[in-house]
Amino acid sequence: MKTEEQNLQKIIPYTELKNTGRKVLKEVIPLQKPFTVLIEPSSLCNFRCLQCFQRLKEVSYFTRTRMNMPLSRFEKILSQLKEWQGPKLKVLKLSLYGEPFMNPDFCEMVRMAKAADVAERIETTSNVSLLTREKAEKLVSSGLDYLRVSIYGAEKENHKKVTTSSFTPEMIRNNLLILLEERKKAHSSKPFIGAKMLDSFEEENRLFMEYFKDAADELYLDKPHGWIKVENSDFLGDYYGKDLEKAEMMMAEDSNNAAVCPMAFTTMAVRANGDVSPCCVDFIGGTNLGNMEEKTLQELWEGEEFFSFQKMQLMGRKKENPSCKNCSICGSAHYTRDNIDSFTVDMLAEKRKKYNWK
Repeated sequence: MKTEEQNLQKIIPYTELKNTGRKVLKEVIPLQKPFTVLIEPSSLCNFRCLQCFQRLKEVSYFTRTRMNMPLSRFEKILSQLKEWQGPKLKVLKLSLYGEPFMNPDFCEMVRMAKAADVAERIETTSNVSLLTREKAEKLVSSGLDYLRVSIYGAEKENHKKVTTSSFTPEMIRNNLLILLEERKKAHSSKPFIGAKMLDSFEEENRLFMEYFKDAADELYLDKPHGWIKVENSDFLGDYYGKDLEKAEMMMAEDSNNAAVCPMAFTTMAVRANGDVSPCCVDFIGGTNLGNMEEKTLQELWEGEEFFSFQKMQLMGRKKENPSCKNCSICGSAHYTRDNIDSFTVDMLAEKRKKYNWK
């Protein structure tokens, strides 16, 4: 039995994780296993936020594949991860392009993931609008390490405008307070709750910090960013309105001028339908490299699919990919910490030999 002192061990704040135990990526790639694997419990969402692709109505890969991941598929993914020899994943994140609590099996998925012991930590991201006391209790008992909460406004009318939902900041805050109550009852410090909101520059930022200060372990602001550009959409413009120029200026100031996306070398994302990608922002599916129902995650990671994608990045050919050519995430110093522009295809091919990969 764990003692109360062990249960209440100090957890590293969410925003400090990216600075903890960092390796120089170009010195350690190729990785035997990805640092991060994301599994998508659901690609459905109960919000239709102004700045999000969930509000798009045009028929696309994304709209055609909206679904909850079956528990049987989730079990198969965990089985593949357990059979994959090598170091633990740095993080297993149970969220991607939808709201995870849309899946009725989500809390069970967290429990199973923790029990599988394939990662150093288990995370998820949620708007917590669907969090109930029963789910909060299950989430605490499951052993979830980090809950990243997306807040979309601290003022009622602004929250309604952004999310186009009937949920209010008060409802979100109350749900978080319930989770804190259940955590306290369990004498636990997990999950660590990090709540964030897109930087709104003005009074909304202050209201957010004031209103949610007692409902989370950490509050922080995300810098403006753009999703992959698609026709008939202006995610940033619709969210920022008159402040768009200010948001674009902040993005420009944050640029690191990186040409190669490091996600191709560190990340694996598994969609609810089983499609596998090296990217956590590609909602249109342009970087899909296979499906875990046809090849195991290990086979995909070690195979020609990922190797070809990585070579494309290193050779400066990412404009050939329909998603990469319209993505700016890799150029953001806020969201992308590693620069591997000096790494070459020959270096990658040579270093792959140590694993006896083709």
